[in-house]
Amino acid sequence: MRRIYTTGDKMDTTTRWISMLGIGTLCFGVSLFVLRIPIRTIIVFFIIGVPLVALWLYVDAKSKQQKKIDSTQVCICSICKHEEAKSCFRERCACCLLSKGKTVIGHSVNPLQ
Repeated sequence: MRRIYTTGDKMDTTTRWISMLGIGTLCFGVSLFVLRIPIRTIIVFFIIGVPLVALWLYVDAKSKQQKKIDSTQVCICSICKHEEAKSCFRERCACCLLSKGKTVIGHSVNPLQ
């Protein structure tokens, strides 16, 4: 069985809440349809649910795009002297990695750092 989000690629809290609200709202709209509730009431939930699911897909794609490391990015740090940024991520170089708390969020290519 293949897991969608592995240990290193967890879904953040905002994305998780947006997905749960969107999918939950759509499921509630479908359940109202099954219970033969008037269509105007169902449309309200679909109007809320569909944009939430679209927002979830957009936010998830943007966050994955930001986390993606370009394999051709070179490291020009004068301290660690690695050839590629992937080497810095692998060895967790403190000189050129950008972090927020304990999470690494990027690689700096600033030679004046």
